[in-house]
Amino acid sequence: MRFLQTTLVAVGLLFVSALAHADDAANPFARDIKVLADWFAGEFDNEEQRWFEADPRAAVAEDDRVIRIHTLHKRLALPAFGEHVFYVEEYVNNDPAQIMRQRLVTFRADLEAGAIRMQQGFFKDTDALKGGYHNPDLLADLRPDDVFFLDDCDVYWHRKASQFEGAMKPKACQFGDGDERRYSLHNLTLAENYYWRVDSTFLVADDSLFAGYAADRPIEMRRAYPFTCSVFFYGEETVRIDDLALHSQGGLLSVERASDGAVFEVLMRDKQYPYYETRPDFMYFSIRPQGERRSIAFSVNDPSSRQLGVRTPEIGAFCHRDGYEFLEALDTLP
Repeated sequence: MRFLQTTLVAVGLLFVSALAHADDAANPFARDIKVLADWFAGEFDNEEQRWFEADPRAAVAEDDRVIRIHTLHKRLALPAFGEHVFYVEEYVNNDPAQIMRQRLVTFRADLEAGAIRMQQGFFKDTDALKGGYHNPDLLADLRPDDVFFLDDCDVYWHRKASQFEGAMKPKACQFGDGDERRYSLHNLTLAENYYWRVDSTFLVADDSLFAGYAADRPIEMRRAYPFTCSVFFYGEETVRIDDLALHSQGGLLSVERASDGAVFEVLMRDKQYPYYETRPDFMYFSIRPQGERRSIAFSVNDPSSRQLGVRTPEIGAFCHRDGYEFLEALDTLP
């Protein structure tokens, strides 16, 4: 009897597995949508683009330089919205308090359109969800009534070689009245380690730029890896400050020395230096007094580094990449 029960269970599992594979076989986007969602998750920042445009050799006028954007994409388990659901929060000027965008993003296969369809939900109460990337409890009880979607503003993704490209339907996402009636251009490129985006509006009447940047000038964000750091102040007694968050794309944290009120900044920058022909990619890690450009200690490291540290007789900073437990392979880290 036990053998029969075991056999029935095994047959049942095979049947369920067969159904799942049948569903995948009917969906030409089954694999790509999983890859797209995996690449979309995490943090991205365009600090490298900002740095290059500020360099005198780039000859970009200050008023023409792109703004600094940091975007955070948190995967959520909210079945009421679908299988692939994300909370998106973006801030500018390297200041998490300056939030410029909050969205609920979903991905699904659209067989009729022949694409992966991304819907962008708008929250009815954005203030209640601020900081949701680092505090997902704020998002755990989201319901469909808390969000509204604009179908004409959906983005359609297609895989192109080793990246995905997404765009809205031409001039579909329109808003405003009269002479200021305008449409959104939301062109996206996503790969494993970068996320580029044109996010501008143009007047319907003559296609002139209303807000944002030209269609051929994207915000060039690169994946930012989170690190957790400790800072040590050395003296008669060593003072240690733990659990400080930093990220690899121009992340900056400030710490105050209690003994004299002096403030120091710890900077991490994953660089792809445009002027070097040999070994142009490296991780730059430094400590500097607040308000000064010159570092008092720095190190140049491999861009895949999982542990970084610098110190002087007075101060030290040591960081490890989140998820690093000293034993796992690099490609298993989040």
